[in-house]
Amino acid sequence: MNIKENFSLLGLIEFPHILTLLNLISGMVAILFAISGEYQIACIFILVAVFFGFIDGKMAKYMKKVSVFGKELDSICDFVSFGVAPLVIAFQTTKNIGQGWIFAVIIYTIFLAAGALRVARFNLKELDHYEGLPISVNGIVVPVFYLVGLTVWYPFIFLVSAILMISAFHVKKFI
Repeated sequence: MNIKENFSLLGLIEFPHILTLLNLISGMVAILFAISGEYQIACIFILVAVFFGFIDGKMAKYMKKVSVFGKELDSICDFVSFGVAPLVIAFQTTKNIGQGWIFAVIIYTIFLAAGALRVARFNLKELDHYEGLPISVNGIVVPVFYLVGLTVWYPFIFLVSAILMISAFHVKKFI
C-alpha cells in the first residue's frame, strides 16, 4: 500500500473544502475563547466562520466543484460553528442568571438538537429555497446580541431560533 492509498481522503479535498475547514477552525477557536471567558474574541471568530461559510459554497459553484462530500463537510462544520460555538457563548454568558439557569440549559439543549436536525434535513433535499431558518443565521445573531449587550435575551433567542430551524417555512436563497 502506498501513501496515496493510505491517505485517500486527501484526494477528495478541493480548494472550497479548505475554506469549509477554515469555517470549522474558526468555530473551534470561538469555542476555546468562549470557554476562556474571551467572549468578544469568540464572537469575532464566529463572524469569521460566517465569512468562510458564505464563501466556500460560492467558490465550489464558481470552480464547478460542488459535491456530496463538500455538502456533508459543510453541514458538519456549520453545526460546530453556528450551533455549538454560539451555544457555548450563550451558556458561558448566562450561567449566572439565577434559578432560570436550568431553563436556559434546557433551551440550549433543544437548540442544539434542532440545529442537528436542520443540517441533516438540508442534506436530504435539493431545493431552490431553504426550509426553515438556516443554522448559519445564528453565526450573525448571537455575536450581534453579545456585542450590543443583550445576552440576557439569549434563552429566548435560542428558543425562537430552534423553532424556526425545524419549521417548514421557506426562506429564499438570497445568494
